[in-house]
Amino acid sequence: MRSSRDFLLGFITGVVAGILTAPKSGRESRQWIQDEADKRTKDLQDQWSKGVEQVKSQVDQVKSQVNQQVNQWTDKLQDKGGQNKDEFNNTVDNVADKAHSGVESAKQSIKTE
Repeated sequence: MRSSRDFLLGFITGVVAGILTAPKSGRESRQWIQDEADKRTKDLQDQWSKGVEQVKSQVDQVKSQVNQQVNQWTDKLQDKGGQNKDEFNNTVDNVADKAHSGVESAKQSIKTE
């Protein structure tokens, strides 16, 4: 990691030294550096904006899929609850008990390690 950083620092230093000792006038060199920096900054901003839009789009897709799945589960649970409420409640209680015992088991395994 350090050698990469040292290489990059040396490279940048060499480029700057080369630009500053070039046969162009100081004003031309500074203008060229400014123009290049502006161009690179605009490119990075464009790439960043595209990336943000892609992430937002993917997040919206995931939200939509999750909401659709939750709605399906809710409908199934309501149907199941309406058909046999006691059986549904027992199933929910069993799942909750298993989840609780799993959490307790995980806590114990973490404490012993």
